Amino acid sequence: MQGEYGYLGPKGTYSEEALELFLNKEPTGCVIYPSIDRVIRAVAEGEIARGLVPIENSIEGTVNLTIDLLTANTNLKIVGEVILPIKHQLLVKKDALKEKIKLIVSHPQAIAQCRKYITQKYPSVEVNEVNSTAEAALMASRSDGSVAAIGNERAARNYSLEVIDSDIQDCQDNQTRFVIISTEDGPSPEQAKTSLIISITDRPGGLYQILREFALANINLTRIESRPAKTNLGDYLFFVDFLGSLHDPVVEKCLDAVRDIAASLRILGSYQVWSERDGSQEVSENTPSLDGIRQDIDIIDYQIVELLAKRTQLVSVVGSLKKQAAIKDNRREEEVLARVRRNALKKGVDPELIEKVYQMFFDHFVTLQEKQQSSK
Repeated sequence: MQGEYGYLGPKGTYSEEALELFLNKEPTGCVIYPSIDRVIRAVAEGEIARGLVPIENSIEGTVNLTIDLLTANTNLKIVGEVILPIKHQLLVKKDALKEKIKLIVSHPQAIAQCRKYITQKYPSVEVNEVNSTAEAALMASRSDGSVAAIGNERAARNYSLEVIDSDIQDCQDNQTRFVIISTEDGPSPEQAKTSLIISITDRPGGLYQILREFALANINLTRIESRPAKTNLGDYLFFVDFLGSLHDPVVEKCLDAVRDIAASLRILGSYQVWSERDGSQEVSENTPSLDGIRQDIDIIDYQIVELLAKRTQLVSVVGSLKKQAAIKDNRREEEVLARVRRNALKKGVDPELIEKVYQMFFDHFVTLQEKQQSSK
């Protein structure tokens, strides 16, 4: 391997800045690549041990290229994250004049994050996309002063450029989340963030049923994003981040339940959460309170009544389709009881209790259907 880490270059990119923040030192001896896809491919093919790539921005959202390539390379894992505050500057060759600018260049995400500024300040200037903000800075440094780059102060220093406008991003609280990718699993801390890729079966309520499992387990989802599965039109994959470690029994049980519902589930990784407050990695405590647990119980009670109402509606439809002599179906009841008892055992619920509850359901719904028949 040429180096342990790789990132999007050339020198002076936000990726370089993010890697320095993650490592807490200057990223010397790392491999620089000309594009995000080359970084990801280098990791997938074993050229480097780890790569840093952007995955989402607080203004522009998901970096779709990163997500799509993580999906395509099934041997890749996420083993870390770092969140970098993004401050964009307009950079030009020293002593260049604002009124002489004819072209603004930068990475597509940086341009998108500065749309308002460009429209207001340079409405008639041509705007071109390049592979990175540092490549844009290099272009500006080699120009006759007519090319401006959107980049950071690091790039200005590296390429001897002048900052003529600072903090030009549309949103001042602009942050980009980068992830560290590898083909090897990283150490999963006791309290961490976990990333998944989930595909759901094509049925009504499929996504709701999956999200409900996380809600019932009191697991906090920090991100959910859909992307085309690149198979059939209408097929989507869902990228989910949540706070929790794979070592947590609650998380294990939740993911087992999701596997039963989903068409597929792939764990991208479980890794240390990055603190946005002080720019360091931290382990946070999440001790449940009595009031919080009671609120969760209240939500579950509401859901139980809601599901019973839905079941009652469906039973009424079935009753309208039945003949008088076929209201009670003993074979059907036995099949339902066997299924719910198995599920109860799997979920850690007393199967005897479940059977008693369902016998009450059957009696109630038979009476309901008999009333339907007598009213015809």
